[in-house]
Amino acid sequence: MRARITAIEASLVVLGTLASACGESSGEGEDEIGSSDTTEASSSESSGETATSDTTGESSDTGDDCPSGLLCGTPAMCCGDAEVCLQGACEAACASGIYCDAGCCDAGQVCLAGVCETPTNPCQDSFDCEVDEFCEPTLDACLPQPGEGPACTFQLPPAPFEPIEEWSWTGSAILPSYDQVLSVPLVVDLDGDEGPEVVIVTHDVGDGACDTGHAYLRALAGAGGAELWAADVDAYADAGRVALCRTPAVGDIDGDGQVEIVAHRFGGGLIAFAGDGSIEWTSTLADGVTPYVGYFAGLATVAIADMDGDGQAEIVSGGTLFDSAGRLLAGLGRETAGGNGFGGPNSIIADIDEDGVQEVVTGTAAYALDGSTTWTNGLADGYTAIADLDGDELPELIVVSAGLVRVHDAGTGALLVQLDMPGVGAGGPPTVEDFDGDGALDFASAVGDSYTIFSFEEPATINVLWSVPTLDVSSSRTGSSIFDFEADGAAEVLYNDECYLRVYDGKTGEQLIQLASSSGTAAQYPIAVDVDGDNNTELVVVSDDKYQINGITPGCPNYMGDEQLRHGVFVYGDKNDRWVRTRRIWNQHSYHITNVQVDGSIPQGEVASWGPEGFNNYRVSAPGNGVLNAADLQVDLAVLLGGVCPDAVILRATVRNEGSQGVEAGVMVEFFAGPDPSGTLIDVLQTQGALLPGQSEILELQVPLMGDPPYAFFVRVDGEEAVDECFEDNNGAAIDDVSCPNIG
Repeated sequence: MRARITAIEASLVVLGTLASACGESSGEGEDEIGSSDTTEASSSESSGETATSDTTGESSDTGDDCPSGLLCGTPAMCCGDAEVCLQGACEAACASGIYCDAGCCDAGQVCLAGVCETPTNPCQDSFDCEVDEFCEPTLDACLPQPGEGPACTFQLPPAPFEPIEEWSWTGSAILPSYDQVLSVPLVVDLDGDEGPEVVIVTHDVGDGACDTGHAYLRALAGAGGAELWAADVDAYADAGRVALCRTPAVGDIDGDGQVEIVAHRFGGGLIAFAGDGSIEWTSTLADGVTPYVGYFAGLATVAIADMDGDGQAEIVSGGTLFDSAGRLLAGLGRETAGGNGFGGPNSIIADIDEDGVQEVVTGTAAYALDGSTTWTNGLADGYTAIADLDGDELPELIVVSAGLVRVHDAGTGALLVQLDMPGVGAGGPPTVEDFDGDGALDFASAVGDSYTIFSFEEPATINVLWSVPTLDVSSSRTGSSIFDFEADGAAEVLYNDECYLRVYDGKTGEQLIQLASSSGTAAQYPIAVDVDGDNNTELVVVSDDKYQINGITPGCPNYMGDEQLRHGVFVYGDKNDRWVRTRRIWNQHSYHITNVQVDGSIPQGEVASWGPEGFNNYRVSAPGNGVLNAADLQVDLAVLLGGVCPDAVILRATVRNEGSQGVEAGVMVEFFAGPDPSGTLIDVLQTQGALLPGQSEILELQVPLMGDPPYAFFVRVDGEEAVDECFEDNNGAAIDDVSCPNIG
């Protein structure tokens, strides 16, 4: 870990880098400013080497007015030998090139909100960092998140919610008839290349129902959807068949640094695959030899967690528990626990009694790791989620059961309140988040003909915030997930019924989008995740048309125009590039942020999702700290006279980042003849390295002088506004009254 940070630190020292010209001269004004031969510097782009500028030059007749040969400001003034030009004034130079209100920062530091800060741990997202830190995306290291006052942040421009398809997978040459998807898509880096993959369960149109049919796992590249596995892997063999309609779980279950996929095996029991599609184990009884082939009902899900903090994850489906090698630990005969009627088990894992060991929690009971019963409530089973609804730092359990929504004390199972859900149907797994941005948690669930948001208030009361009509007569058990796409404090709802992918405004229930997306509806739901690792969020949804084709569901008679049934996986991005970034992982149906790291590792001693170090939500993709942090690119312009006057001058642009987030290399820097950008464009250079907060980089351009003095020049950084900045009106600098020798 330390070696990685050292390498990052070494990359921060960039003062003196000469950049080569990357644009062509406009050809205008060549009577005063030269064109194709204006740059006198070795190109670090073309040669692969970094040239060091000579700021003193050879002796020349610059006169006694400016012995250093460095001019700065408007009108031009002479700087001293140990000075640089910053904000139009001569200032003491920083050897590190990292300028800050507190003074020069050391190499390896950054300047955040005027304070020199040292990066801490490596990270892939802000959830790898401490709760008061963010993951700096150009550095991949944690930094303190500036407070709201001094933080440089940008505001997303107003625009409609407009998803566009980035890629889709609708079939394969491998097992080509298995193109239907009816479970939650999972996202994880399977092969260790830091690029996520999408894991899906695929079945055939002609296969049987959820209780009897078989399916095959597939792994698709998160960038583009190409299949990861060759046709001869175990996952595509008869021995690797899995049960359809059921959602697997992914994660490093045995602590070996490699991610596994645990699924329901066709014919009963569980099966685990390595990231390359090979079978690692099939479930056994406690002896490790006798096959375990217990039956899990049609919409069953797998959950994983390191329940006792020993570095080895436990695997749960229903009320049964297995170790990381697939050996039964406890719960034989409880395969259907956590179900909602015929819907199959969907139990969750949480430390409800704060003893450091997690329990399996269903709608009717909680079970310890050894299989003993922690509590029962005597009520019908159901789907569950857990959160601190009332702000007392103790968890409540939300249960959706046979058309009722209930809230229990999670530690004891005691019923606090219940409410008949609006509409008709059994209800899907609940989702917990502050939907309306009022600071209080809400929860949501879908039934057969509606989707509803509920609030919980003291004394124990459930209220309906809003409810909207949907269509799910086949299972009436679909789930949903949540993401605040614009980081404005109010979440959006992601839901897919039998006909449409829908996104709702969390405050009002207004439908933001409705896209044709047919489904037989099991317990699956769409997710928001950085599926391709590009630091932009995508929306991932699965579809199938088996049930409509076979007449099991009514179809979608309300489809109009070019709307049609479909099957496969579909990935959408934002047309306006306004969706803030989120994590690159979604590892199971009962997803919650504290359960898994972005690399798929399962934490020892999982932080309570509802506690002060958790995020107090469930089945939610969160933006995390720093998603609105922005750069603030500024530039200073100086003129070097030494060694080139009176035939030419060297324009020195010092590009600085005064913001709260770094920018990658390649920022455009334009040089003009004249006092502003209305003058003649001389050339365009690019920054050669990343610019972290407080960091600077020097670019120099030699310009022949023709015509009569004095001369004026202007430089502008990021004139195309390609970089999101907290300020866009401070990207230029000028110098005038330039002559050889200096007479200013």
